[in-house]
Amino acid sequence: MELDAVLPRPEHVTRQARWIPAEPPVVWDALHRVRLSGLPVTLALSSARFLPVVLTGRGLGQLHDRPFLDALPVPLLASEPPSSLVFGGALQAWRLTGGDDGPALDADELRAFTRRGWVKAAMDFRLTPRGRGTVLSSETRAMSTDAETRRRFDRYWRLIRHGSSAIRWEVLTAVELKATGRLP
Repeated sequence: MELDAVLPRPEHVTRQARWIPAEPPVVWDALHRVRLSGLPVTLALSSARFLPVVLTGRGLGQLHDRPFLDALPVPLLASEPPSSLVFGGALQAWRLTGGDDGPALDADELRAFTRRGWVKAAMDFRLTPRGRGTVLSSETRAMSTDAETRRRFDRYWRLIRHGSSAIRWEVLTAVELKATGRLP
């Protein structure tokens, strides 16, 4: 599944990619073995973001050590081993306490979703063989369902965009270290 099948015209996009000197199945396995405890930047940024949520009594246990892919704020929509993972869902991330829980949507439902007050978010990880290794890339997309939500989310995105990219870079680095045996 391609991100265009989920969120074809995003308002916000970040992209990261790195070449890893390992075959796609090795990189795939490494991506699935990355844990939150091995991502200090991710933990620090997530802790800062989730503090208001935890203080309200919601979200307790969200940052305990678990695989990074299990901690994403949107569910898995498609998995094609060892080449791609696509995640997506509706969020109210700009709200201090994280907003309401989004509706459960599959890829087609997310693409068609238009209920006011939500941001549709999608993210992928792609593994592409290149030379004697694999290009691991990640793209994050977001699109608001209405103009007022877009104004609110635009302000939030300006604050978190660089942190979101830093998290992806940290994950790509951790995958490389695991795939090349430099990190258990």
